[in-house]
Amino acid sequence: MSTDGMSKKAILVIGATGKQGGATINALIEDGALKTHTLLAVTRDPDSTTARKLAGHGVRLVQGDLTDCNALFRNAKTVLEGGSVWGVFSVQPAGKREEAQGKALVDAAVASNVDFFVYTSVDRGGEVRSPRNATKVPHFASKHRIEQHLRLASRNDQMKWTILRPVAFMENLAYAHGFEGKVMATAWRISLGNKPLQLVATQDIGWFAAQALLRPDDFASRSISVAGDEMSFAQANAIFKSKVGYEMPQTSALLTRFIMWLAGDLGAMIRWFAAEGYGADLASLRAEHSDLLSFEEWVVESGWVK
Repeated sequence: MSTDGMSKKAILVIGATGKQGGATINALIEDGALKTHTLLAVTRDPDSTTARKLAGHGVRLVQGDLTDCNALFRNAKTVLEGGSVWGVFSVQPAGKREEAQGKALVDAAVASNVDFFVYTSVDRGGEVRSPRNATKVPHFASKHRIEQHLRLASRNDQMKWTILRPVAFMENLAYAHGFEGKVMATAWRISLGNKPLQLVATQDIGWFAAQALLRPDDFASRSISVAGDEMSFAQANAIFKSKVGYEMPQTSALLTRFIMWLAGDLGAMIRWFAAEGYGADLASLRAEHSDLLSFEEWVVESGWVK
């Protein structure tokens, strides 16, 4: 088994300065992983404020990005003074390079004899439907194909894995002070009507990722759709107004429809929300993680309430 210093398993976290990777690092630290594991944070800029903060907590920095996944593992080996990476947390930004980068990271992990791999994907209708339902949403379909590649590359127990499939991020509404969040809120209102939308706080994605890496025997070969709440826009808006004092900021419906048409991926996703939608099992999730944040709790804890 790969270890750091022949005593601690080394976990390489992709996107450690981003939402999901950052939440995973935080959850690992909160669970005392620094005592039992070596945490490696991948960053393009080790001198960034976020990277320096991680280093201050005892996380080791690995410089690099997903344009050269093999180099990432070589750099990690150098940081570990010859040791190897035991586990990986994998997330890629949506875009044209997402699928290629996601598959390349899987291949590099297998080549580097990584023992355990956690991939964060997206829910596509619940744990039963998601494996077969690629959807017509381009970045959902990319994640579906990465999942398939992970399963194939890990056959014969070459590398154990967990797939996390989160729903819509509550943090997307943190952009509501800016234009992106206003568009998302408006698209939710005009496209879904009274149909509920499942939401999740990224800290809960981090919790499940950390638990998988710290308890691999309990999480190996599991695919978990992750959500924390479910509600219509009207319900969410009422909660937001009751806590913050005003409605969720929105923009022009006409402009939002134009943006949904212009940004085909966004439009396809919103239409999928309305036609099919997420299917995480909230009751089962709460039975496993009782501290899942509701939307109301997230609004209070995320800094909206002054």
